[in-house]
Amino acid sequence: MKKKVLSFVLAICMLFPVVLAGCFFGGDGSASQIPVVKNSEDLEAFSPSAGDDTEFLEGETYYTSKSIDLVTEVNGNYTIDKPFTLDKNNENKRIYHNIYFYVDDYFQIIYYKNINQLGTVFAILADESDKQYVDVKTSGNGTPYQISIKEQGIYDLVFDITTFAIDMVKVDDITTPVYETIRSCELCVHVSANNTTYTKMEYNSETKEFYVQKTIPINASIGFFSSSHNGHYKMTINDLVKDKLVYGDNVTRTQAIIHVGGTYNVYFNAKTYVLRLELVNPDTAQYYCSYDGEVLSSANETPYLFEKIVEVSSQDVYGQYYAVPKPVSMFGSEYALSKSDGNDTTIEFWTSSGRVYIKKAGTFVVSINLKTFVLTITEYGG
Repeated sequence: MKKKVLSFVLAICMLFPVVLAGCFFGGDGSASQIPVVKNSEDLEAFSPSAGDDTEFLEGETYYTSKSIDLVTEVNGNYTIDKPFTLDKNNENKRIYHNIYFYVDDYFQIIYYKNINQLGTVFAILADESDKQYVDVKTSGNGTPYQISIKEQGIYDLVFDITTFAIDMVKVDDITTPVYETIRSCELCVHVSANNTTYTKMEYNSETKEFYVQKTIPINASIGFFSSSHNGHYKMTINDLVKDKLVYGDNVTRTQAIIHVGGTYNVYFNAKTYVLRLELVNPDTAQYYCSYDGEVLSSANETPYLFEKIVEVSSQDVYGQYYAVPKPVSMFGSEYALSKSDGNDTTIEFWTSSGRVYIKKAGTFVVSINLKTFVLTITEYGG
């Protein structure tokens, strides 16, 4: 447990490379800095615990180390104490098998001379040609502290305790993403600089999801952390709510923006890292809709219904009639809407661009339902 706490402190240091030297002494790979590690004193036999879904090679003996951690962050999940096997031809080489790495994941080695003190971080490549797969990050004084993935794949990491260098062996490409199982999860709701909360989520072993019910304001951001907060999980948003109830950043994937303020059942899958949401109070939730630069008021005292009257007089220079602007959220992202039944003679969806056009001249009512996320267009007075 002490090793885990110390690793968390070092993880915080990773976030601030400018002050890195104040957090630990980085090993640069020079002979004078390489610790002496003896397998007879360091190795501990490893047996998987109940419920461990990690894939292990049959017939192999696995170990953990008393003094060395391979630290990895995979899809936002920060882990230490990965088990390994020994190279059959050289027991000084430890093999961490079949690690699924994705772009911007990272790994490093931490050595503890004394588990009650901060460890020494090493990030040394045994083979310079492995830089085709990774970038080695260095502190302000040039000391390597982290190896970041730039080519996703399934890798074996071979760690040599005599040199503290890691050789990367790419085993295969990733065809189906596989992530490490999340062991703990907290929902973070960020409303403003002075309003951020963390709520523990309960685990459902049948659905393999973490769950919590939470009231979340409109335009707040949400994210998911481990209980120690050293893991900040990346997420995939369920298609049923993406660009409807919530917007997700496809680049960092660590936060999502809530479009509709209300009470939610929040689910986060421990294995697939998929976020799904259920809005508990859709009839009383807080909605927002901007249309063609104008913030619309809800229609007919129905909070999720918005309407706009538009005049269509003639074709444009491209021979098209009125192009319906895409309604947007308070955050500024576009809602994903579907077309209501019975509008085929009035509107059409262009599959190539997702644009909606009114196909004839006249006065029309554009109706946006953010409870069902359906767009309806009718002739005014018709």
